[in-house]
Amino acid sequence: MGKIGVLLAVMANELKIISREPGGLALLVILPYFIAGSMAFIASFFVKVTSSVFIRQFIGFEVLMLSMIMVQTGSRFLWEERRGGRLEFLLASPTSMYLILLGTSLVMIIVNIGAFTIASLPLFYMEYGLIGALRLALALLTLFIGLFPLYGIGLLIAGLVMRLNDADAVNNVITPILTILSGTTYPVYVLPWWVRGLVYALPMYITFYSMYLESIGQASYMLIIYLITATIIYLLFGMTSYAKLERGFRNRGI
Repeated sequence: MGKIGVLLAVMANELKIISREPGGLALLVILPYFIAGSMAFIASFFVKVTSSVFIRQFIGFEVLMLSMIMVQTGSRFLWEERRGGRLEFLLASPTSMYLILLGTSLVMIIVNIGAFTIASLPLFYMEYGLIGALRLALALLTLFIGLFPLYGIGLLIAGLVMRLNDADAVNNVITPILTILSGTTYPVYVLPWWVRGLVYALPMYITFYSMYLESIGQASYMLIIYLITATIIYLLFGMTSYAKLERGFRNRGI
């Protein structure tokens, strides 16, 4: 079986696993409405909440939620395979682990974009009409690009999980840190300058802000270029780190 065939087989298997939990897919669609709506309700006691503010919060929570899923996908997969005693066989097989991790991550990207489309289309149509569908298409393209650097960050986290041998402990520390540094659910100008630098260096805020600008018809192509650059940098760091880890496992065992 060629590499494309292996990749498709991995993706098909991952889709079967995800389809067994339809409740999780429903949460991807419903939860952003619930959280953004709750925040808007609370804020309405103090300020006037416009539809633009609600859409900004909606996109922010959606990007945050999908980002956390993406960065944990690789580490969760490797941890489950290791705990189930299957990782040794995967490393010994001729199939590249990069191919397997890419397949699982691509499925998550497809599922995440599908969930965002289903959740956002009614909102964009009610607010902007037919032009909203075009703006949503551009926002989806931005989301697609913005999820790839998160795959690179996920590889870094996967390496850390395998070294420390505890996925829950690592994710319980890293997830809150990345949530705070995402900048997707609060105004970043309230942060100290050095924290803002960290927020801008990570892809979550740029993805969110680009999508928001596109939703109001003020797309910034410089931000898209930034995301493409971030994709290259984070993928290089992630793949280099994981390659070093995998070579160590192959040489000395798990």
